[in-house]
Amino acid sequence: MALVAAVLSTLGFAVTLIRHVLFKREFYKLKEDMKKHTLEHGVNEELWILFVTRSRKMLRFWR
Repeated sequence: MALVAAVLSTLGFAVTLIRHVLFKREFYKLKEDMKKHTLEHGVNEELWILFVTRSRKMLRFWR
């Protein structure tokens, strides 16, 4: 019984770690895309829309 609990907790930790790494990678991509957009177009409404749509996708990933 203890072995099953240890395996399940290890798998849970692994899944959480993988999801965290994927989230950080997606966040980094968003940050780079926002920097590029700001350099090309400046701060405008499209930048805000880019942030809102992409961050909502990232946060939905954690549910």
